[in-house]
Amino acid sequence: MIKYLFSSIGIVMLFIGCSKYNPAKTPFAIYHPISEDSVRKLEKGVTTRNETIRLFGGTPSNSISDRGEKLVYGYLGDTLVVYFDPNNVVGSFLYRPDIFNPVDGSTDDNKKKIRTSRVNKIRIYEHNIFRIADWFGKYSRKETGANRNRYTYIRRNGTLVVYTLADMEERVLSYSFTPSE
Repeated sequence: MIKYLFSSIGIVMLFIGCSKYNPAKTPFAIYHPISEDSVRKLEKGVTTRNETIRLFGGTPSNSISDRGEKLVYGYLGDTLVVYFDPNNVVGSFLYRPDIFNPVDGSTDDNKKKIRTSRVNKIRIYEHNIFRIADWFGKYSRKETGANRNRYTYIRRNGTLVVYTLADMEERVLSYSFTPSE
């Protein structure tokens, strides 16, 4: 009986140890979110390779083809491919953002305010959508993509957009708050 008890405790301890969340061991940790504002800064014939790396960071995929050097960025459904000419200047680029499909939403909380002190407490990878719902209530719009979800909270003092991993835990990947004008 004692032998089985210790075996059971050992299995539970192993499960708890393995289930500790570590973003460095997940595929998305090696990529960086692709900001549409940064993509808009890319200019064919103007932006250099170094400026591109400054905008998007180092990249896990780099190759050379007949079109020149190519950097490939990817982040949970978003892809950006940048080709450079022989002078290390952007020759062309292609950005494909993930497509999000609407799931549901609620406009019941539009008269409430978003407390910016709570927005400042959101921690990437640590908090999940359940914590966000405790703080901000029901989302106004939920959309789902290939590997992540987008929750939009529209309130009278601004809009909060939260991206989460599309799995059981729904950990926060990124967020932005835009105050109303």
